Amino acid sequence: MATQKPPKRLFKNKDIVHSYQHDRESKLGMKQMSRDHLDVLQNIEAMLVRRAREDQSIDDAVLDRTLRICIGRSDPDDDPRVRLICDTLDGIRELRKDVSDGIWHSGLKTVCESVKRHSGLKPGERAYLKFVEPYVR
Repeated sequence: MATQKPPKRLFKNKDIVHSYQHDRESKLGMKQMSRDHLDVLQNIEAMLVRRAREDQSIDDAVLDRTLRICIGRSDPDDDPRVRLICDTLDGIRELRKDVSDGIWHSGLKTVCESVKRHSGLKPGERAYLKFVEPYVR
């Protein structure tokens, strides 16, 4: 009687990190972030809403640019509103030392995706801010 060999994937070396597996912690999806790290998302969103309440010229496009810069997908911006929000996000990051860099980065990406989902990112559009504002005190 011939026996079948077990699949090779069961015996792969767990210490080897493949190119598609790098930095797995930063690849948390929106659903997992919302479920497991709601406090991080709330910190980020509350700060964005607070800044937008203080400065009515902050719209969804400004938030999108800011988040992309903080994530590292975009070059720094000369807009003082963007710099202010980036600096404030950095300040919150310093307060949240209990959160790993990967989770913080995933939180920023999740909020950025949410901005894109709820807004057309047209100048002056505040659809995302109107969506998230009722959830922020």
